[in-house]
Amino acid sequence: MPNTPRTNKLPLPTSSEAAFERVLAEYETTVPSGAVVSPLRSWIDSAFASAATYAQDRYASIGDASAFNTKVAGVSFNDRQHILAGIVPGSALSLVREPENAFDANAIAVKFGALQLGYVKRDIAKHIAPHIDNGASYRAVVKHITGGGDRGHYGLNVYIERMSDGFDAPLLENIQGSRDADPQTIREALIGDHRPHDAQRQALSRIDHGANTLLLMGTGRGKSFCFSYPAVVRALGSSQKTIVVYPLRALANDQFEALHRRLEPLGVRVLRANGSITPDEREHLTAALQSGAWDIVLATPEFLTYHCDAFSGVSKPSFLVVDEAHHLFESRHRKAYQSLGQTIARLGKPQILALSATLHDDAFAHLVSTLGITAWVIDPTMRENLDVIDARGTRDKIEYLKRLGDGDEKCIVYVNSRKEAGKIAEELRARLGDIAMFYHAGMPSALRAEVEGHFRRGDLRIIIATSAFGEGIDLPDVRHVVHYHLNFDLTEFNQQSGRAGRDGAPAFVHLLYGDRDRGINEFILDRENPRLETLRLIYRGLRALARNDRIVGSEDDLVRELQLKAVDAATIRAALRIFVDEKLLAIEEDDEGRSLVLLPVVEKIDLERNERFAEGEAIREAFGQFCELALRADGPTLRRIIDRPIYPQHIAHLR
Repeated sequence: MPNTPRTNKLPLPTSSEAAFERVLAEYETTVPSGAVVSPLRSWIDSAFASAATYAQDRYASIGDASAFNTKVAGVSFNDRQHILAGIVPGSALSLVREPENAFDANAIAVKFGALQLGYVKRDIAKHIAPHIDNGASYRAVVKHITGGGDRGHYGLNVYIERMSDGFDAPLLENIQGSRDADPQTIREALIGDHRPHDAQRQALSRIDHGANTLLLMGTGRGKSFCFSYPAVVRALGSSQKTIVVYPLRALANDQFEALHRRLEPLGVRVLRANGSITPDEREHLTAALQSGAWDIVLATPEFLTYHCDAFSGVSKPSFLVVDEAHHLFESRHRKAYQSLGQTIARLGKPQILALSATLHDDAFAHLVSTLGITAWVIDPTMRENLDVIDARGTRDKIEYLKRLGDGDEKCIVYVNSRKEAGKIAEELRARLGDIAMFYHAGMPSALRAEVEGHFRRGDLRIIIATSAFGEGIDLPDVRHVVHYHLNFDLTEFNQQSGRAGRDGAPAFVHLLYGDRDRGINEFILDRENPRLETLRLIYRGLRALARNDRIVGSEDDLVRELQLKAVDAATIRAALRIFVDEKLLAIEEDDEGRSLVLLPVVEKIDLERNERFAEGEAIREAFGQFCELALRADGPTLRRIIDRPIYPQHIAHLR
């Protein structure tokens, strides 16, 4: 695009139907019937046909996984508890299909020799049973036995591995792949063919020499490489462990998706530790911390504070990264940030790396003092090629995107939900043809990789995506980034905006959100992070529903029974996790489904001290602060936030 003057008006690309036709022509083949078929179109048709499943089913991509952890269902039936009492972690198990099972045609039994222990959870079995029926083989190993004694009935957590092409790969000793990788292989896994720029090299040098280091660098300049590279080198070279602290769990989850995909083939065990993870994932995390079977944990400050003692012994970290470190100063009212210095001391004072793009003088001084910083790198590089197109409050957003998509430039449109990604992509496809596609974390990894490939080559020109698209995906020639919905926090807004124009050519950040989006986001946040009064109403409702302190039913069943305003299955799910944390109830699963068991309350429970609840309150606060900026600041102010770091003016850039 030519050097367009900076303006608030939308620079619309010219139509390029001929170019679009040439793209399609490259894929067209003629079948014997004479009909013209496009393999690209066939692939797109298939993806859109499954869009609703990908958006709603949290296990939709598990059939694509090479391995995963899960809890076994049905372990409380038929004297299986007596068998579990004799099972030990590391025991090899077999998975046996039961296609004639009267209760579930996808049933997969979990067996220890000839003894049946239970079944693969129904929601997972329906995705991997077809693979087994088509010849794939799976096997499992016991990872953790839960419960027993005073803690009630036994539970069974397993690691399930899909065998590759019939080869008998090691199961327990090497479940995460090779533990050997040279520095070049690690670098290529993280940043491909790129070479670290000077500021990155300066930071890595200080880290390598053992200094507690502060790196201040603008959005899109590669801060994450500066912690992930040394963390992986240390994990593979000397089994050292790294904790990365993020202010919000959404940021940790996005980074987890990227790191897990890139580092799992190298044998690096990346886990996340926050209130959004499932009970199965929480139990796997607990077991990993007990055994030391992890390399990198991505955590919120609340989780790290409340579970600090778990990071000891074989799980003691040698490297601790504080990402978005300005929160240490700006969020001092959050108890977890207020006590982070003490938490670091309890961890044994690991080496520190603090990362930020926004540090004024007072915040800089606070970080240096609190974290014991002895070295720093300040990168003043600005992104002069970015401009902000202020179209806030646009009524017909689809028409706006259609006009933007009439050209031949690449565009990422960020939305707030998987469902919206599919819906908007479908509407754009109807108007623009096969150049638009959706992208989110619920899609199988193979499909996501195909989307990335088609977008990189230009076969697809518009990606409608959640925040999952971007972390670890280096695309230099994205000309337009569109904020279709209001982000949930400033960091996410900056990161997404910074994915435009990484090649240095002119690029544009389009703001389409408006005041109405605030209410939508607040509804989403309250639904997924119930407030204290909502938690109390749900708990009182559960007690009223219980018969002999037991309730049988799903989250949807509970929504219908409780009939509470603005409470849906996601709210119930979040509340149940908090109640389980606080030992207000236990969750049991058997062949008939799931049961909630209300536990006796022996002392007053302060739900506000729960780490999941505290994370939710932090998310709500961050959104409120971001709203005032995103909705009220003018375009030039928002551009300055995106394209340049904020750093102390009277401090040497290198120390």
